[in-house]
Amino acid sequence: MIHLSHNFLIPEGVFVLIIIRQRSAMLLVIILTLMVSFIASPVQAATPTGTFQPDDCMFKLPSGAVEGRDLECGWLQVPERHERPDGPVIRLAVAIIKSRAADRKPDPLVMLQGGPGGSTIDAYTRILFNPGNRLRDLIDRDIVLFDQRGTLYSEPSLVCEEQWELVERTIEQQLTYEESNRLSLEAVTACRRRLERERIDVSAFNSVENAADVAALARALGYEQINLYGVSYGTLLAQHVMRDHPDVLRSVVLDAVVPASVNYLTEGPRSQDRVYTELFDACAADTGCRSAYPNLEQSLVTVIERLNREPARVPITDNETGKTYNAVLDGDSFASVLFQIMYSSDFIPAIPRIIDDATRNDFRVLGQVLPLIVFDRTFSLGMHYSVICAEDADFTPEDAPLEGVRPFIALDGRRSLEGYLERCAVWQVELLEPFVDEPVVSDVPTLILSGRFDPITPPAFGDVVARTLSQAYVYTFPDTGHAAVGSSACADTILASFLDNPLQQPDASCLAESTGPRFISPATVIFTPVAFALATLDASGLIPFGAFLTALLALLSAWVVWPLGWVFRLITGGEAPRPSAGATLARWLIVLAGVTGVMFVATVLVTFVQMALANDATLFYGWPRSLTMLATIWTLPALTVAIIACAALSWARGWWSIPGRVYYTMLTLAAVGCTATLAWMGVLV
Repeated sequence: MIHLSHNFLIPEGVFVLIIIRQRSAMLLVIILTLMVSFIASPVQAATPTGTFQPDDCMFKLPSGAVEGRDLECGWLQVPERHERPDGPVIRLAVAIIKSRAADRKPDPLVMLQGGPGGSTIDAYTRILFNPGNRLRDLIDRDIVLFDQRGTLYSEPSLVCEEQWELVERTIEQQLTYEESNRLSLEAVTACRRRLERERIDVSAFNSVENAADVAALARALGYEQINLYGVSYGTLLAQHVMRDHPDVLRSVVLDAVVPASVNYLTEGPRSQDRVYTELFDACAADTGCRSAYPNLEQSLVTVIERLNREPARVPITDNETGKTYNAVLDGDSFASVLFQIMYSSDFIPAIPRIIDDATRNDFRVLGQVLPLIVFDRTFSLGMHYSVICAEDADFTPEDAPLEGVRPFIALDGRRSLEGYLERCAVWQVELLEPFVDEPVVSDVPTLILSGRFDPITPPAFGDVVARTLSQAYVYTFPDTGHAAVGSSACADTILASFLDNPLQQPDASCLAESTGPRFISPATVIFTPVAFALATLDASGLIPFGAFLTALLALLSAWVVWPLGWVFRLITGGEAPRPSAGATLARWLIVLAGVTGVMFVATVLVTFVQMALANDATLFYGWPRSLTMLATIWTLPALTVAIIACAALSWARGWWSIPGRVYYTMLTLAAVGCTATLAWMGVLV
């Protein structure tokens, strides 16, 4: 089964360590994913150095991207330990995304991924080259991505293949929590021993060395100063750069903030409890959500209790191998999955509906999301532990404030903390100096962004960091989860305004127009299984839509047959009797029905493309309840009723010839077929 503890993924490219457990009939799997984390460390050379060597891109280019035109790549070679410049060296993968602006600014935006252990290049090349993303157009400067030491494309990589092998081997097994935890520890131990055999100094992969890499990168690429963007753990890393290497910084952006002075691990359960409260309160304040899901928290508790008694099986497909697994999902796992989903701003509006689906044992949408979590092979678990265990493992489970925390969250939180301590005992890295836990004091202009629904780095964390920064601008978005930039057009606009002049408060007027999530409910969505079929390319589910298209084509044949008949009579010299007003109206009704059908198909396809580009979770459930969609849906049945009446009158009053009446009757059946398939699709509600 799938049980994820709290340090979890997020779809837009922000990931977190995930422990997927099969407790009592479930499997424990450690999956990873970005997330906030903090570290610090040893003594450094005063001026970190490195050399940059251009090279072919070491990753598959996103669709539409052209190497040389859109981006350039290479390797940054730096000391394994910056305090030993003549010692062993490592290589960091670098990708420079070129600005499209005619007046490109000289100071780039350098982006830092979270985790720790996430791949900046993998995440942000996909995000920035997504057709729906406008960040590159807003920012008139190059964007520099580099995979932090130990992550996916850098060398050496501390990715633990042993963990992925465990996932593949046990994902369908029913294991107790103790069995799952033991197997996971064995995989971590095997990874640690392999890295030791490869002579990799895992203690060198920490935030202080990482921060020195940022300074070395700026100098090696010839930049006088850089603008530094960090998300999740990347915000902690950015704070290390602010403390140790402020001279390279023009400005800093902290998105989903991890304070250096706070241990996010022990605060995790309380952060998770807070976001559930925010979710339930937001739903209760929304008329449509409140009406559709009146007892949302109790529904969640009931689902958790039921699934813990009787776990469900959820088919999930590994998109890399194409293999489908029948994973076991218990109640604790279900709650953890929901928490993971809250990382993604796009999926927050769907969470009440997902809970409601679960009350009916419907996990189809969840089955589409889980592979993104379970089968993420890009995350460097080894780098994650090197960072976390050096800086944040100085706690006991009793340090976590669990008073008042919901029971299912408290249980999972305690297990997660115990799990970190067990794994850090295996990983055995040098601890960083206590100074790394001190607040960072800086006058570097800093933009601080938080999301109301962030499950692991609450807005209060941003306030903590801002207290010791003399030029900080702090904003909280009412509709985002973990990471605002890239998921909020308003956040992107504020970022661009800030980069234009970091010494001046950015234009944040768009925040006045921001509202909370538009929850998926019958008040906002026209539910239809065809939407899910389109989203998942399920051929069997597209049968109703195919039937509609077939009936519509038959209806549209009138657009060809009637003009051809007129041309034929014109050529042959035949003369048709002057049609009555009723017969003329009957034909115009057919034409209008065809136009309406075409408008419906066009509206569906355009809406689908727009939602896909916007990563809108609604597309798994249906179509937005817009006036255009409603008009096209309900006009066709009304026209069909009128067409049926005209067909009856055509026979009663002798309109047209007998073949003409037969053909009109066929068109009537086509209109009836269109309306019937709309009902089949479930949209006539």
